[in-house]
Amino acid sequence: MAQLKLNLIGHGIDLTGAIKNTLEEKFKRLEKYLGDDDRREVFADVIVNKEKYRSSVEIIIYNVFDHTLRIKKETDDLYTAVDYVVDAAEKQLRRLKDKVKTTGKKEAQKSKRMMTVVEEEVVEKPIEIIEVEPELYKPISVEDAVVKLLGSNREFVVFCNVETGNAAVVYKRKDGNIGLIEMPACK
Repeated sequence: MAQLKLNLIGHGIDLTGAIKNTLEEKFKRLEKYLGDDDRREVFADVIVNKEKYRSSVEIIIYNVFDHTLRIKKETDDLYTAVDYVVDAAEKQLRRLKDKVKTTGKKEAQKSKRMMTVVEEEVVEKPIEIIEVEPELYKPISVEDAVVKLLGSNREFVVFCNVETGNAAVVYKRKDGNIGLIEMPACK
């Protein structure tokens, strides 16, 4: 388990040995949610404020699964505020740890699927060239070629332009318009 290193800070209150021990003991419960890496240390600031009759406890936990958690509670009793902050931090850390676990599992499954796809692509097929009779034997106008293009699910139509006698291509553009490429005569 990762270790939680606490930096105890007191504002308006002297942090006695009893208060420090209580804080360290309570916050030790959070270590089981910090991950399984024994070498990793997670740092946290525990700020205890005392103003007249109000006490507040704030904890800021840094670099927990690449997140920073901040929880603050203000009450009449210092120990009630500590209990609340520990419970809230435990709840947030549990959710975060579960989220990281499920995300990791999903990514592992995704990469496993990707590996099987790659394995299927490794199988090589010989490339065959299949000749197709072009529809150039009957010259048509550009307008007729556009009608033919729009009436089919093709991306382009190659045709022999009746006006020029040259091969031409009409195609669907990404902006929704129709493009025309006129080929010069081959010599």
